[in-house]
Amino acid sequence: MAIAFISDENAVSIEIGYILNLIILIIVTTSITGTFYLYTDASSEKAMRISFTDLGSQIARDITNMYLISENSQGNISLNVTRNIPLTLGGKGYRIELKNATQYRMASVEISEGGFAGYRISTKLNSINNPVNTSGVLYSGSGELNIMLIKNSSGKWLWIK
Repeated sequence: MAIAFISDENAVSIEIGYILNLIILIIVTTSITGTFYLYTDASSEKAMRISFTDLGSQIARDITNMYLISENSQGNISLNVTRNIPLTLGGKGYRIELKNATQYRMASVEISEGGFAGYRISTKLNSINNPVNTSGVLYSGSGELNIMLIKNSSGKWLWIK
């Protein structure tokens, strides 16, 4: 019986067997590696979301404090807050933008991944109930965030740079 298998010429050659084993090994290795990278990418994505939310809350807190101080002050006032911001959040660059209040939405601090596309967090500035001229866009590479608020007889201005 064993001699019949050894002399059987219809069997798969050794070279083809090696190639089939190599293909199976590549498929298994790729699936394990791909699963690992998908898991780490999901962790990075979660860290980015949490960091965006935390940074947006800190900036909104600073703006709210500045606004409340200006509301309770008489006359002209000029406030300035400087905050260091990280180069990346979750391993990715980001942009910070102040959005004006409209009749459909409240003023907000918006932090988005990269540019206009990607993940975006919007933190509402619900303490601002009077019209305030807000503006400003800041990118993560700048390292520092300056928030300025000026109140005088012609209105209030709030911006970042």
